[in-house]
Amino acid sequence: MRTNSLDDDVGTSSDEQLNIRIAWYYYITDMTQQQIADRFGITRVRVNKALAHSRESGVVQIRINSKLASCVRLEYELERLYGLSRVTVVPTPDDDRFIFRVLGVGVAPYIHDQVFDGCTLAVGWGRTLRQAVRETRGRALPNTTVLSLLGGLHYGSANNTAEIASSFASLFGGSYFYLAAPVYASSDEYRDMILAEASVQDVLGKARDADIALVTVGDLTKRSLMIELGLVSPEDAKSLKAAGAVGDLLGHYLNKDGEEVDHPLNRRVISLNLEDLRRIKKVVLVSGGPYKADIIRAVLSRKFVHELVIDESTAERLADPSPRK
Repeated sequence: MRTNSLDDDVGTSSDEQLNIRIAWYYYITDMTQQQIADRFGITRVRVNKALAHSRESGVVQIRINSKLASCVRLEYELERLYGLSRVTVVPTPDDDRFIFRVLGVGVAPYIHDQVFDGCTLAVGWGRTLRQAVRETRGRALPNTTVLSLLGGLHYGSANNTAEIASSFASLFGGSYFYLAAPVYASSDEYRDMILAEASVQDVLGKARDADIALVTVGDLTKRSLMIELGLVSPEDAKSLKAAGAVGDLLGHYLNKDGEEVDHPLNRRVISLNLEDLRRIKKVVLVSGGPYKADIIRAVLSRKFVHELVIDESTAERLADPSPRK
């Protein structure tokens, strides 16, 4: 569990300080909710809400140091089937709204253990990586550098590339760089102009030499963040499907064989080239949900990534060679 020190609490609201104290007594001293309620003169309902808030905000982070046998079996099968060096399979939640959280919990120990002082960490974007930030325990690694792998939004958002890079850097006290550009340029010519900018080339150059890359993939359903945010219009989604696309990796739309489809968006995307991504020392794909099975399989088949964090139901689909409707 991570809690703020009393020094860190100076300047925070009295409610937030109470929430942290409640979490401390509950998780560290094993006091019951009723004992805590009596101690502070509040109701058990208030204690329960405080504990829920502390978990959701990331003040409290829980690690379960055990694995289900079925998950371990799938890890071995996927490593063998796709030539991956490491696979982590986490149980699939009954409510798919929690898929991002379970994936974040799954990858958080890896991030904590693998990032080292002087490390260059390149990151994608989205809800899964946002949750990974919340679940990862930070530590002092001041020489860590975090880089964005693709352009972003023109406004603030917790899912945005700049915010994801900034948040990861804050965990370790390191520095961060992001591409000051949109995900998709308005034209092929404008994309070429942006890519020629010295600042953009600097970030992409650093990304090519990264020690670790954390990426996710997107599908072409209404669940897609690209579609939800309007970066990909319904008309684009329809034409992408017609071109054979099953989803994207860093904004590059791929067919079921992992090849980039012939589509205007692929000629306007501002992100690291996928062949350059493949050359990064360690590329970790964190993604799940059965609706993403096709794009995950496509990425794995082309060997763009070396390691995978995935949920159990989706892993079962990838391990099953029989076609799915």
